[in-house]
Amino acid sequence: MNSWLIKNAQVVTPDGTLYDSSVWIEDGRIRQVGHIPEHAAHSGQVLDAGGAIVMPGIIDMHTDAMDAEIVPRPGADIPIPVAFRELERKMCTCGITTVYHSLHLGYDNAESQSKSKYSRADVFREVARMAAGPTLIHNKIHLRFELNGIKAYEQCLDLIREGYVDLLSVMDHTPGQGQIRKEWYKKILMEQGKSEEQSHREVEERIAQPKVEGDKLQAMVDLARKRDIPVASHDDDSVAKVDSMLALGVGISEFPINMETAEYANRMGLHVAGGASNVLRGGSLSGNLDMTVAIKDGLVDMLCSDYYPASILHSVFKLHDTEGVSLHEAVKLATLHPAEAVGIDHETGSLEAGKRADLLVVRLEDNIPMVTHAMVNGKFVLQTATK
Repeated sequence: MNSWLIKNAQVVTPDGTLYDSSVWIEDGRIRQVGHIPEHAAHSGQVLDAGGAIVMPGIIDMHTDAMDAEIVPRPGADIPIPVAFRELERKMCTCGITTVYHSLHLGYDNAESQSKSKYSRADVFREVARMAAGPTLIHNKIHLRFELNGIKAYEQCLDLIREGYVDLLSVMDHTPGQGQIRKEWYKKILMEQGKSEEQSHREVEERIAQPKVEGDKLQAMVDLARKRDIPVASHDDDSVAKVDSMLALGVGISEFPINMETAEYANRMGLHVAGGASNVLRGGSLSGNLDMTVAIKDGLVDMLCSDYYPASILHSVFKLHDTEGVSLHEAVKLATLHPAEAVGIDHETGSLEAGKRADLLVVRLEDNIPMVTHAMVNGKFVLQTATK
């Protein structure tokens, strides 16, 4: 029997923080949380946390890190197995024990900019193959489908049917809606050396592109839902957009653009996700919704890393230290709430008896949270030297 007792810890539970407490783990599962005499778990190994924080492992349901790891510069392809293994190691140090790798499909702009030799089919299939083998953490695939990716539509359906997809989101980067304002996009094109006339023409051409919509979009969402795959919308910017996503059967709203949209999505029962980097940096890169304000107003209920995996852990402690959010509520933004949104909360997301032992030991160094130990399925996948 593989048994661990982590003692002398501040244990973060869904309802509060237990001081001078312990977590008892047996055969990959949490057996007990609370004040546990050491002799009760005498047959196992003991880790003295020395007063550090023990919290659930982070669940990141949206991160672009895998594509960035595979192609760190345009045309600089790293072998996918190498990228997968190295990213797992980085995720451990960031406290992420379950990750939904957000892999785009049908997003021609992203594909052309990467100049990668790998097809999207190569990336999806190789990441799925690696995830099915021995791994450090739980790896899943979040397929981000670009609505103007008409040529990739059948491929998306095939990937869903073949079992490669654990989360589906629909995104639209057409200028003039979502987070991409027309004038901002024209400015970017002009900074790339295009004339004002060329930039205007390209914007109008992109707006005129056909999209997957109507019955075809509904069929895609229905196929995912029939396979119990959660579906998210992306960059909702209006009440009307939220209503259209609700009509499709979407259950998650990622990165709402403004307060009105976040409030409406929350009121209509959607899980609302915000970028942790927004919290850590103190605002949106593009002048959109300030996630810290939205979280404090109870409108955003979970965090994802988007483009910076380390941001989730740091934003959790920033919300607690500087914004007055209780530690257990801040932790739930990164653990239990994402687990609920993607339907895995019966297995993970909180330190409760019967759940998988996916957890972290976190110490504060100069008030910065540092993961010293990460446990997945009751086994330590990260252990660092401590003073």
